[in-house]
Amino acid sequence: MGTTVRQAESEGGRRLAVFGPCGATDSELERLARRTDLREFDAAATAWAGSYALALDDGTGSFFLWPDPAGSCPLYVAEIDGVSVWASSSLALASLLGSRPDTAWLAAHLVHPTAWTPGRSAWTGVEQVPPGHRWTAPRDGAPFSVPYWRPSSSVWPEAVDRLRLDLSNSVLIRVSGREASSDLSGGLDSSTLAAYAAQCGPVVGVTFHPKGRESGGDVDHARAVARAFPSIRHRFMALGREHLPFTDLDPLVLTDEPAPSSVTIAQLFHQFALLTEEGASVHLTGDGGDSLFMPPPVHLADLARSGRFVRLAHDAQAWGRLYRSSPWPAMAAAWNAPDRLGGASIPKPWLNRQATTLAESVISTDTAPDGLGYADRHLLSEARYVGRTAATEDQLAATYGIEMHNPFTDARVLEAVLSVSAAARWSARRYKPLLTDAVAGLLPSEVLRRGSKGLFAVEHHHGLRANQASVLELADGRLADLGLVCPAVLRSILRRAVLGVDVPWGLLEPLLGTELWLRASDTATESVRWEGRQ
Repeated sequence: MGTTVRQAESEGGRRLAVFGPCGATDSELERLARRTDLREFDAAATAWAGSYALALDDGTGSFFLWPDPAGSCPLYVAEIDGVSVWASSSLALASLLGSRPDTAWLAAHLVHPTAWTPGRSAWTGVEQVPPGHRWTAPRDGAPFSVPYWRPSSSVWPEAVDRLRLDLSNSVLIRVSGREASSDLSGGLDSSTLAAYAAQCGPVVGVTFHPKGRESGGDVDHARAVARAFPSIRHRFMALGREHLPFTDLDPLVLTDEPAPSSVTIAQLFHQFALLTEEGASVHLTGDGGDSLFMPPPVHLADLARSGRFVRLAHDAQAWGRLYRSSPWPAMAAAWNAPDRLGGASIPKPWLNRQATTLAESVISTDTAPDGLGYADRHLLSEARYVGRTAATEDQLAATYGIEMHNPFTDARVLEAVLSVSAAARWSARRYKPLLTDAVAGLLPSEVLRRGSKGLFAVEHHHGLRANQASVLELADGRLADLGLVCPAVLRSILRRAVLGVDVPWGLLEPLLGTELWLRASDTATESVRWEGRQ
């Protein structure tokens, strides 16, 4: 499925495979392959920079998998005629089994996208191995999973140093000696990756801007980063009508699950075409940075449970000032409904009762290690969702011969963030304080001082208006046939959006992307070819 694979062998028929970018040297992998203590493999699963998973055949009939804790290099298993089969792609296993989309998983995906659905994936009969768990298929007995990872603790200066080193190494192992490109939106996340890549060699920095507006805001900040690093070859991509959201939705590429870029596929594919012209083979994107460094105030619930009432009142008031609202609802939620602080309770009137009931029947609390607070569990769930769906974006990029990478979804980067308390990570006065401290001295001061980044909601309104008929047709499609969506309600909301009424695009995009994915799912059995080998 296009995943980078490295292998090492040892005496006794032991075979080790590493999937995904990994900072280990060949000699380190060879030494690991000789080890017999599984705890050494547990440690190795997060010992190096990158986003990788381990697979071990111990030579005696037992087999082991270590998907990464951040969920960015997912692994899947299925059973065929009593035999366990595994793959780095759920679509690959679905093609082998002739699977159809899992309706219960789809319901959970629409109701609570970041929630864990144990024993399931987007395809019936295919199970995702829980991130951070060691999956064992013993010589005798049924397969089982046990957790192998939990985050460590550190003080703020140590976490800053860890994050700086791990981010730098994560970029280095991906771009060193290769034709590389990076998003360069002018925001803190993409600017950080572009700057680290520029320290490794030439890199193409891509900046989007509306046609006719080549200065101001994001564009000026992107130019400041490019000026600071002469090895950045700055390229601008003017966005016009042909790049609008909801444009050219028919040729959607089938992926492991619905891809976040489904409704903005026209812009994404034009970007891939530009990168191909520039000769890039690997592309960096800052997706995942907001989840790590700009969390909602879920830590208020931890403050309430630990009796830190003065800090609770202070942060709730700061949150109220930030959003010009009363602090009392946030304080009440901290005591009675922590999920509301993370946005889980936002109404989704287009979903019917069947979707909610079905989702509740398959959703688990989470797969977080024991002892984590509300905020850390929320962050881990969000990060794993971003990591898993980032793998689908890489599948889209592969159609253009490009590897897409998201260093902010790497396990070591996530560990560095989780190593400090949630209350320390959150701030109403500083924008992404942990990342800002980590890249101090790397980026121009005007980029570090930014308080936000530009939004593109207006483009969605324009795109919907230009493609109104085809988008409205999506409302009465496969999801409606499955009994998960109320078409009339969805059409009403979309028509309001056409008129310019503000709607929750962050919730509607995954819904429409899921409908498009379902329509492409008919080609699942043709997507991956399996070969029998003697």
